Formats: sequence, C-alpha cells, structure tokens
Amino acid sequence: MPLSSYAFSISVYVIGIMIAIGGIILGIGYAANEKRMKEFGKKELLESVVNGAIVGGIFLLFAPHGAITGLISQATLSGNTTLSCDAFMATNPSMCLAYDYLISPSAYTFMGETHSSVLSTASGTIAELLLLNGVLGIIAGVKLSAVVVSFQFSYVFAPIISELQYIIKMLGTVAISAVVQASVLEVAAIGSLTVLLPAGIVLRTFYPTRKLGGFLMATAIGLYVVLPMSYVLNATLVNEYSASLSPTGTSITQIMGSATSLRDSLLGSQQQLNATDSGVGFSSINSAIASISGAISGLINWLLNELAYLIVYAFVLPIFSLIITGISIREISGILGAEAHFGKFNIL
Repeated sequence: MPLSSYAFSISVYVIGIMIAIGGIILGIGYAANEKRMKEFGKKELLESVVNGAIVGGIFLLFAPHGAITGLISQATLSGNTTLSCDAFMATNPSMCLAYDYLISPSAYTFMGETHSSVLSTASGTIAELLLLNGVLGIIAGVKLSAVVVSFQFSYVFAPIISELQYIIKMLGTVAISAVVQASVLEVAAIGSLTVLLPAGIVLRTFYPTRKLGGFLMATAIGLYVVLPMSYVLNATLVNEYSASLSPTGTSITQIMGSATSLRDSLLGSQQQLNATDSGVGFSSINSAIASISGAISGLINWLLNELAYLIVYAFVLPIFSLIITGISIREISGILGAEAHFGKFNIL
C-alpha cells in the first residue's frame, strides 16, 4: 500500500480541519442563534467523527496482518491448497486463486483437487483440434474414381470439419473471456488499495466530495475483497461439480490422446486409400470410414462435454461473481453515505 500512508496523513489533517470548521460554524450559529448554521455545524462535527472512525477502521482492517487479510487467507488457503501468481497478487490469496483459476500456465491445487486453468484447458484443446482439423481437411480433399464409381470424401468429412471449427471458435471465446477477467483482476490487485481506496478516503473527508469518496472506497473494497472471494466460492463449486461430473476427472491429456489416435488413424487410412489403384477395393474404404466416424463421434461428444464444462467456468460463474460484486459495491456505498446506481441492473 505505497500511497496509503500519504492518504492516511492527508485524511487525518482534513478531518482535523473539518472538525475545526464544524466547531466554528456551530459556535457562530449559537452566537447568532441561527438554526441552519447550528444544524450544519452539528452535522459536520458528526460526519468528521464518523470519517475518523472509518479511516481508522479501514487501515486496521486492510493492514498486512489485519482482520480482512486474515479472513481472506483462512477462507482461501484452508485444506491442501497450492497456488502460484505474481508478487503483486500474492498478498491477497483469493486474488491469487482467481488468477490461477483463469489463466495460470501451470496446474493449481485447491482443497486437495488439482485443476488446470480455463485458458490452459481451452488453448490446449484448440491446438489439438487445429491439428485434427488440418488432417481431416487433407482427407476431405481425396477423390477416388473407378470405372463405374467415384467417391469424394468431402461429403463425409465436411460436416465433421464444420462442427470442429464451431467448437474451436467457442473455445477461443472461452479463452478470451478468461484473459479479460484475469486482466480485470490484475487491475484490481494493482489499483484497488494503492489508488482507489486512498483516493476515496481523502475525498470522503471533504464535504463537497463525500459521496464520491464513499463510492470509490466501496468500489475498492468490492474489487479487492468481494470479487476475488466470489471466485473462491466459484472454485469451491467447481470442486463439487468436477467430482460429480467425472470421479476420475476430465483432463486435457485425455482429449489430446484421443485427437492423436484419430490423427494416426486418418493418416493410415490416407495411405491405404492412396493405394486403391493398386487393388485395394471400396470395401476397405467403407471400413476405414466407419472406424474414423466412430472415433470422431466419441471425440466430439467428449469435446462438447468439455466445452460445456468450460462455459460454466468462464461465463456462468463469473457472471455470478459480477452480480455479487455489484450488489456489494451498492450496499457498501450506502453504508458510507454514497449512492451507486447501475441503471437497469439496479434491481439487483
């Protein structure tokens, strides 16, 4: 919190000045027997005392060993949990978990369950599908002709290629969503306690900017505490969901193995088909097509399950996180004397 000491000093000075101003206005009001001045002076003195309590409470709660830090660590690091993230996120374990949940290049462990990040799973699957799509494209371009019959493989594989390309596009959307969310978390980790919260504390102490300051403070608390803690809740739900979906887990390695086996089958079939003019009949072509179709069918089912799993990871649960964060910012703003309106979403 490099700017917090300056914000604390400035806020203390401003609170002292506002107390003096409130006392002077209250004294003038009593001397002149002016009701409005007396009410304004009393209100300003009370607001200054409240500001002092808020400033002291904020710094006690968000100190390196404060209550908020302890609560976050206890909720995130309970059980067998292993995380890895940049140093600027390491002070907030829930932020670190959310970052690993989204785009960590290595596997992380949360409450004894090992997971790959959304980005790693999506990008690994995309890489394998691009290779498979290329192999299928080569096979689809093969056309065999005999005296009476001709056969073009594009009729068989064009719909399959189209389906794989759709899955690749969806996985790309999932990967972009994960990167965007991780970028928001990085901004929150860097700026919430070093910029937004100190600025909010200072502005909260001035009479003209009191509501703006309260809103900035609420936004900082929402981004630093509520948003990453909602991802802790998401990770807990994911632990239960993955266990109920597949006791052994659905990993990217299994999908890569299926894609590799399918690629080898297609390449082998291509060599066999290229030898058709040497005496290999259309019966062998039919058996090759049946074998390949069965492998592709199983792979597509697997990919659709994985895609549905990632959509829950990257869209459904994060929307839940944003709703919780928005509601929290609105309610904390109200407690701090500010107002937070979200248009049509204010119904939340």
